[in-house]
Amino acid sequence: MRDEQVWQTLRELEELEQREDLQEGLWRISEETGLLFNLILRHSGARRILEIGTSSGYSTLFLADAARANGGKVVTCEMSEYKIGLAKETFAKAGLAEHIVLLEGNALERVDELDGPWDFIFLDGMKDEYIFYFSELWSKLRPGGLIVADNMISHEGYLGIEAYKFTVDCFEDAASVTVPIGSGDRFTVKLAALQKTAIDQDAEKHQGD
Repeated sequence: MRDEQVWQTLRELEELEQREDLQEGLWRISEETGLLFNLILRHSGARRILEIGTSSGYSTLFLADAARANGGKVVTCEMSEYKIGLAKETFAKAGLAEHIVLLEGNALERVDELDGPWDFIFLDGMKDEYIFYFSELWSKLRPGGLIVADNMISHEGYLGIEAYKFTVDCFEDAASVTVPIGSGDRFTVKLAALQKTAIDQDAEKHQGD
């Protein structure tokens, strides 16, 4: 990331978080986590990116910077009116507004509107809702795509987080790893269906002979 306008906006958000008169608390990923996302997205060429939980828009900027480079867009969901207003200002200041679609309202109620296929999905909303989002969006994730869930380490032992890990591990077409960066992120890739070899097909044909 070399866009100074984006970096300046990120620094302003970091300073804003220190104010004691904020209307609501702001939560965000670490800078290192954002840079990792940006690198992965650029490397994969991801164009359809979904974020659940916008907050101030800090993480969205890392996603949108990569989406712009790839010729894509980020769709991000937020229900807090205060954070929606702040995020809109953030996107405009960073010069990335045209690469972001902000869905206003409860993502639980709007997730069925989110048509796939998605290349990358980032979950950073209410932890108890992670399982719901995964179940609803997994079929809309392209083979080879990633779902990343935040707070795996910072909230370790929390019922919603542990239930998410258990559920994801039950999917045969999913492979996951928790990366100890920031608050800890669980990366889950959707495996492509294995192509049957001629030997496999011949074996199936003669089963029961």
